[in-house]
Amino acid sequence: YSNSDRISTDSSISSSELDASQELINTYIYILKSDTVLEAVMKDLSIDDISLGQLRNSIDAQQATKTVAFEVTVTTDDPSRSAQIANSIAKIAPSEIVRVAKAGGVEIIDYAKIPSRPSSPNLTKNVLVAAVLAFAVSFIGFFIYEFFDTTITGARDIEDEFDIPIIGTIPNLDNPDSQSNYSSYSAHTKPSSSSSMPELKPSSQILENLQNMKGEDK
Repeated sequence: YSNSDRISTDSSISSSELDASQELINTYIYILKSDTVLEAVMKDLSIDDISLGQLRNSIDAQQATKTVAFEVTVTTDDPSRSAQIANSIAKIAPSEIVRVAKAGGVEIIDYAKIPSRPSSPNLTKNVLVAAVLAFAVSFIGFFIYEFFDTTITGARDIEDEFDIPIIGTIPNLDNPDSQSNYSSYSAHTKPSSSSSMPELKPSSQILENLQNMKGEDK
């Protein structure tokens, strides 16, 4: 209200006064976070382990939606200290606001209470966000790797890259592992002399036959 005697003479408040009060909220908040008020709070609570800037950063004030009231929130590592700072502000700030803004008066609606649980961090929320981000980063990394990887790893890659049909493939006979496996397979599956199936030849003999055929073609 604009007149300090208004409450004793006329209890009604005009709409223009309400509009003016809403516009003054930001001014009240600025005064509340001023050095004058915060230094008085530090002196009131005998705070000497943090700086004035740190105290200011721990305080947040916002106007309550569509009202002429505003809320003050104090966030620290100690719930008791947060409540003490908020209540000290409630004790000191109103008189300073009236002195500086020349307003009719500022009244306290609610005092701060010690919270029963921390407001942050939210462990469940942080874990979920981290899991989603990890999945997204992994997917993007895998996609980029596959997109830029031009290594030919099979017949399908040749067909896709050069648009030509694959008639057949030749095994890598120079691979010692595959040669050893082939010899082992031949030793265990060698047919008897009475069988009509041809005898499996070791890879070295196959290579020799291929070289002889190449020499005859010449």
